[in-house]
Amino acid sequence: MELTIKGTPKGVTGMDSLISALSKLFTQAYEQGIADGRSQQAVDHKMIGRKEFDAEFGIKVDAFDKHYRNKNGFPKPEGDGKWYAPAVSKWLMDHQQLNN
Repeated sequence: MELTIKGTPKGVTGMDSLISALSKLFTQAYEQGIADGRSQQAVDHKMIGRKEFDAEFGIKVDAFDKHYRNKNGFPKPEGDGKWYAPAVSKWLMDHQQLNN
């Protein structure tokens, strides 16, 4: 016996529709989780210097100077030459590339 759901194309079983609906639901939940994670602050309210980028974000000083410091939109240091850690964290989250 084949279960069919009203309004589904001929040949599509109820199980096919269920699997498709669950797939969409899981994809939406995953994408919402990513968006929610990006919006939550995970870094303390503090100022950090160049040498602290490695301990805070895993970015070596040379890599910071070469690849991040002068990027368009990257947070600028304050008058004391230190960066606001939450602003840097947000920028990094907003500019990371996810591979599927």
